[in-house]
Amino acid sequence: MSRPNIKNAALRVTRLVAVLLCIYDAAQGQQMRDSLKEVQIRDKRVLTGDTRTNDFSAGQKIQAIDSTTLHQYRLQSVAALLTQQVPVFVKSYSFNGLATLSFRGASAAQSQVLWNGIPIQNAALGVADVSAIPVSFMNNINIAYGGSGALYGSGNVGGALLLESDRPVYDTDYRQLFVSGGAGSFGQYQGGVKGALAGKKWYAAANTFLQTAKNNYSYTRTNGATAQMTNGELSSAAVMVQGAYKFNNRNTVELHGWYQDYDRHIPPALFETYSVKRQQDKSMRMLARWQYTGARYNVYARSSFIRDEINYSDTAVVVVTHNAVHQYYQEAGWKQQTGTNGQLLVFIPVQLSWLPEGNDSQRQNRIAVAAAYQIKLINTRLHLSVQARGEQINDQRIFLPGGGAAFHVRDWLWLRANVQRTYRMPSLNELYYFPGGNPRLKPERGWTQDAGYTLKAKKGQITLYHDLSIFNRNIQDWIMWLGGAVWTPQNIATVHSRGTETDTRITFGTGDWLLHFSAGTTYVLATTTASNIPGDGSTGKQIPYTPRYNGRVNVGCTWKRIYLNYNHTYTGYRFITTDESAWLLPYQSGNVQMMYSTTIRSRRLQLSLQYNNLWNEQYSVAGFRPMPPANWLAGMQLQLL
Repeated sequence: MSRPNIKNAALRVTRLVAVLLCIYDAAQGQQMRDSLKEVQIRDKRVLTGDTRTNDFSAGQKIQAIDSTTLHQYRLQSVAALLTQQVPVFVKSYSFNGLATLSFRGASAAQSQVLWNGIPIQNAALGVADVSAIPVSFMNNINIAYGGSGALYGSGNVGGALLLESDRPVYDTDYRQLFVSGGAGSFGQYQGGVKGALAGKKWYAAANTFLQTAKNNYSYTRTNGATAQMTNGELSSAAVMVQGAYKFNNRNTVELHGWYQDYDRHIPPALFETYSVKRQQDKSMRMLARWQYTGARYNVYARSSFIRDEINYSDTAVVVVTHNAVHQYYQEAGWKQQTGTNGQLLVFIPVQLSWLPEGNDSQRQNRIAVAAAYQIKLINTRLHLSVQARGEQINDQRIFLPGGGAAFHVRDWLWLRANVQRTYRMPSLNELYYFPGGNPRLKPERGWTQDAGYTLKAKKGQITLYHDLSIFNRNIQDWIMWLGGAVWTPQNIATVHSRGTETDTRITFGTGDWLLHFSAGTTYVLATTTASNIPGDGSTGKQIPYTPRYNGRVNVGCTWKRIYLNYNHTYTGYRFITTDESAWLLPYQSGNVQMMYSTTIRSRRLQLSLQYNNLWNEQYSVAGFRPMPPANWLAGMQLQLL
C-alpha cells in the first residue's frame, strides 16, 4: 500500500474517533462497561436453549459470541459477523451475494445452521445463506465445531452454527421498545423496530428489519481499468414474531414465526461486461415448542414448517427459473436424571423435505431414534458423554455413534476430546436438479476426531484465556460439482482434513479503562487422498476454496461509555481448481468498530460506527467477484420503553 493511502486511512480513523469523542457524555456509564467485561469466547458450559448442546456434548468445542459483539454488528448480517470475528471461512460472492460457511475444510453442504434447535438450510440446495440472516434477530449465536451427527443429525460433518431468538420473560412489569437505524457507504440504509410485552403467564414480541443498498462501489477490472459496479442493488424486509404462554411453573409453550424477502441484483463478474441477473429469495419459517419441566426429568416437543423459494432471472439470455422447497421437522425428547451426576436423553427427530413441482420420488424422508448419556465423575471434574443415532433416509439406514470427554485438570485448565461418525446424504438439488442432477450419487461418509485444551488464568487486573484445538477428518465419496455448459455433481474423491485452531485473549483493567487483545489462527490442510477421476491431478492437493491459513486480531479498549476496537483479518491462498493450477491471492482487511452509550431523559441511546476495509484492499473471496473498497456504516438504537 502506498504512503498516501495509509495517510488517508489514518485521517479517516482520526475523524471517526473525534466524532465519538465530541458526543461523549461525562457521566459514568458503568452499565455498558460491565457488559464489555464479558469474555467473548466462553468455556464449554454455555447456556443455550438446546439441551443437546448444554448437557450432552462433553468434549466438543463450543464458541459463544458475547453480547457486546452482537451489538456491534446488529445492523449487519451474520456473514459479516463471522467473517471478522470467528475462525470459519465465509465464502462470499460480493457485497450482496450469497455467503456460505466452511468449518475446518468442510464443504458448505457439510455445515449446518440451526435456529432454536431446528435445521434451516435450504432443503434443495443443502446450504444456508448466512448473508441473509440479520444479527438483530438473534439473542444468542454459538458455533459448535466438528461433526456431531448423533446429536444434530446426518449432514453435520464440519460443524454447526447455532442461532437463538430472544427467550420469553414472564413479568408483569416487562415491556420493551427499541428503534434502530443506520446508513453507510454505497447507498446503504437499514432500520428496524423491536418490541416486547409480558404478563405473569404470557409473552409477546415482534422484530422487524428493513435494508436497502445500491452497492455501486468502484473496482479494478482484469485489464487494470477502474469501473463502477452496476446491477448491485439490494433490498430486503424481514419480520419475526414470538409468543409464549406459561400454563404453570412446569408447562410452557412457545410459537415463533419468521418471514423474509431478500431481493438482490447480481452484479457482473470480472469476465462479464454487464449483468441483468436478479434473484429473489423468500423464506417462511414457523416453529412451535412445548416443554414440561419435572423434578428429575424434562419432556419437550418442537415442530416446524419451512418454505424456501428462489426466483432467478437473466433477461439477457431469457432465463427465468422458480424453485420452491418445503421442509417439515418434528422432534420429541425425554431427559432424565440418573443418579446424582448422570443424565440420559432420548429423542425422536423426523424431517420431511420435498419439491412441490416434482414427482413423489423427489423427496427425502428422515426418521431417527437417538440417545445420549453424560456423567460427571471424580468430584464432577471428569465429564463423559456417549451418543448414538439410528436414522433411516428414504430406504437407507445408517448408524451414527459418537463420544467425548472433558477433564477439569486444575481450576485453570480443561482438556477435551471428541470422536464422531459422519454421514451426509446428497441434497435434493444434487440428486434431481434439471439439468445436471445425479440420482446415482453416493452419500458422503467418514469419521472425525478432535482434541484440545482451554486455559484460563487471572492475576490482579489481568485475565488470560487460551484455547488450542487439533482436528482430523476423513470423508469418502466427497461430492463436487463439475462440468462446462451443464454442471453435474460427482463423487470424486476421498478427502483428508486436519489442522489446528488457536484462540488467545488478554484483558487488563485499571480505573475507567479496560484494555483487550485477542488473536486467533486457523491452519487447515484438506487434501484429496484418492480420486475417482484418473489423471485429474487432484491427489495430494488442497481442495478448492479452503484457505490453509486464516487469522484475526482484535485490539482495543473501553473507557467509561466508549468502546473502540481494531480488527484485522488475514485469509490465505484459495485454490479454485482441484489440481491447484489456479488460485486467488491472499488478502488482509482492517476494520474499526466504535460504540457509545448514554441516557437521554431515562431513554438509553447507543451509537455505533464501523469502518470496514480500512486499508482499501482490493480482493476477492470467491473467483471473479470483487469485494468493496473502504466503506463505513453508522447506526443508532434508542430504547423508548
